[in-house]
Amino acid sequence: MPLFRFLLLLLPLFELASLILLGQRVGVGATLLWVLGTGLLGLVLIQRQGWSMLQQLQIRMAENRSPFAVLKTGMWWLLAGVLLMIPGLITDTLAIPCLVLALVSRGKPAPGEPGGPTVWKQGNTTIIEGEWRDGEEPRAPRDQRIERD
Repeated sequence: MPLFRFLLLLLPLFELASLILLGQRVGVGATLLWVLGTGLLGLVLIQRQGWSMLQQLQIRMAENRSPFAVLKTGMWWLLAGVLLMIPGLITDTLAIPCLVLALVSRGKPAPGEPGGPTVWKQGNTTIIEGEWRDGEEPRAPRDQRIERD
């Protein structure tokens, strides 16, 4: 934990150094434009995706559906927006994978939804169906299988 705190303290210094190097390379005006542009983009992402996520969550909860997919996608959008709002090149670079993950997970169904993994309960155990292919193994005897209710 102390290492994480130390890295958090170093992040603004590295961000400042990266902005100074960018300013020397492309000029002060372009660097300021970059910082303002990414900050506004982050603000727009948080604002639009936040309201959209809240509306989708309300719809899913009203329909008694799982909010997992909306929360996962919304989390990536929010994290990307926050990283873009922090001035610096390192956090902007870290925002790119978050944007990619938000776009990739955007249309995927959550467990228990049509098209997603099947979910059922066996006693106190929740089972989420998945696929495993390591080789063809014989099916378990009937008395050892977990059957759907």
